[in-house]
Amino acid sequence: MNFLIVEDDEDVSSLVQYVLEEENHNVRTASAVGAAKVHLQEYRPDLIILDRGLPDQDGASFCRELKGDPKYSRVPVLFLTSAKSSDDIASGFAAGGDDYVAKPFGFVELIARINALVRRTGLSQAAAMR
Repeated sequence: MNFLIVEDDEDVSSLVQYVLEEENHNVRTASAVGAAKVHLQEYRPDLIILDRGLPDQDGASFCRELKGDPKYSRVPVLFLTSAKSSDDIASGFAAGGDDYVAKPFGFVELIARINALVRRTGLSQAAAMR
């Protein structure tokens, strides 16, 4: 599967990328929304892992943009963020997020949530049909 990680914390981004690549996934990373948009011009992710607090745009507003674009509206978005109040989580789901993981997090939980998203969205079948 193809993943796009949009995360401005290089340590978090690198660790998540490492874990996903160890699971034989293709991964691209961006540290800001602008860089993510560049990746999206040439790369079709099956799942986007998105931080809320990015330097150039809030992750929730970017998620709304993605979900409003027919090209990306069906791509699952998993928020991975330190914004973890009940209001933050609710607004992440309201923006179109498909799941929400608060930092700090465990990689076992992250992989379990990704696998659950894949099952719920039928993503594995869609990715296999590419």
